[in-house]
Amino acid sequence: MSEVQQLLGEISRCSIARDIRSGSSTVSIACREIVSLQAEVEFQLPEPWSGQIDMAPILFISSNPSIDEHEDYPNTSWESSRTADFFGNRFNPASGWVKDGLYPRQRDGSWSTDWVRFWASARARAGEILQRKATPGVDFALTEVVHCKSRSERGVAAARNICSDRYLEKVISASAAKVLIVYGRQAEEAIHRCFASRMTACGGVLRCVLIGNKPRMLVFLPHPAGYGSKSLEAGVGHDGLKLIRVHMTL
Repeated sequence: MSEVQQLLGEISRCSIARDIRSGSSTVSIACREIVSLQAEVEFQLPEPWSGQIDMAPILFISSNPSIDEHEDYPNTSWESSRTADFFGNRFNPASGWVKDGLYPRQRDGSWSTDWVRFWASARARAGEILQRKATPGVDFALTEVVHCKSRSERGVAAARNICSDRYLEKVISASAAKVLIVYGRQAEEAIHRCFASRMTACGGVLRCVLIGNKPRMLVFLPHPAGYGSKSLEAGVGHDGLKLIRVHMTL
């Protein structure tokens, strides 16, 4: 088993979430709120990432994954191989988990009629950098600073420090990404908390940091659910976008 597969298993079967669910946890108060939000449903596993993280050159980092109780999504009954296929090949059309990079498969075998706007935004921002249509899961992967699922970031503020301390550097180190696009306040605060002492300016609002022995360019953007222009160029400027493209070629 590769280190990436081991990490995927470690996060998706997080011992803290498991102990909270079993009632045996005495130390993980910070995570109790977000884990307990799923108390009345089949527990959807913490999401380590989506896409081929060890190959994709762009990694989006946000607060935590949203939840859709109807999605055909890994739960505690899934075998580890099926879970690994889901997260690593989620956007691969041949795997059948997502249609057109936007519509998740439902438990009844149908496709959701609602497209995931966050995925659409990530594809558009990656396309700005690459100057072509981006392929989800291959050109970019997605991860979060809190891996348990909820709506409207419920429980994220409480769980953010413990979850990012356990997993954030490991996930970025496992990533092949040269560019890290950090979406929203929760993710930005976690990144600064973990890596501020290592960051250096690399042009305008852009920052660079060495993680996992690889130089990464950090791009901080408002959450795509917020107001205002969503474009990358609006966030970093024309010169900033050029610097990002140059960094992608290094």
